[in-house]
Amino acid sequence: MSRLTITRPPGTAGVAWLAQGWRLFTGGVIAWMGMAAMSLLAVMLIGSVPMVGSAIVELLSPFLVAGFMVASRAARAGQPFSFYMFSNGFLDAPQQLAIVGAVYLGASLIAQWVMQAMGGEGFKLLFELAQTRPDQVDPAQAELILHEALPAMAVGLLILTPALLATWFAPALVLFDGFPPVRAMYWSLWASVINWRPMLIYGLWLTLAGVVAMLIPFGLGLLVFVPVAMASSYIAYAELFVKTQPPAEAEEEQAPAEGDA
Repeated sequence: MSRLTITRPPGTAGVAWLAQGWRLFTGGVIAWMGMAAMSLLAVMLIGSVPMVGSAIVELLSPFLVAGFMVASRAARAGQPFSFYMFSNGFLDAPQQLAIVGAVYLGASLIAQWVMQAMGGEGFKLLFELAQTRPDQVDPAQAELILHEALPAMAVGLLILTPALLATWFAPALVLFDGFPPVRAMYWSLWASVINWRPMLIYGLWLTLAGVVAMLIPFGLGLLVFVPVAMASSYIAYAELFVKTQPPAEAEEEQAPAEGDA
């Protein structure tokens, strides 16, 4: 297992991560778009399985992320990469990545249950309107959504956000640094918390880019957004987690701190 230091870049680093992710993408557009198309197709096919499709997608998401991380590392080193790198997670760390996926799936299910329990009729109404007629909301429906659905969604977001941050860098830490899954998720969460400024700026710009990508017809925007998002996430990982000299055996199990860990 690698010994790492968690760095503290400035808030503007969030924008720099996206810029470097874009440069990696433009260095191999065809290969990146091919990987994005394959991953999106897999998500669509698996997600279409009745009852359990979305759960399986969340469970397998760390494996897809791991594949993109391997491709990003190769691209940054000027090496060729392709969709076959999706197999790395399944071959190198299947149990560890499955645990990461199970934790995120569990948090997602808890968040959904809480939102449905708190939101009541307002949450059901919001879901129905989003699926059918979002432009036809009367004042009574708007009040119901405002007083029931939105608070429930806020609580669900509070539950899901720590899980998202804990699993954000975990696949890379498991695959590249040999971290056990729980330790990897702890480090990922801790690094995100102490670097909340660049992570917040990065997340806001990434969300905006994702919204724009969703508006482009035929999913073409996603073929660009997904690779840039994954490549920039690798850049963030590489900047936040820096290898240090091997520690003495007595220090090997120290908890992560702002400096050495």
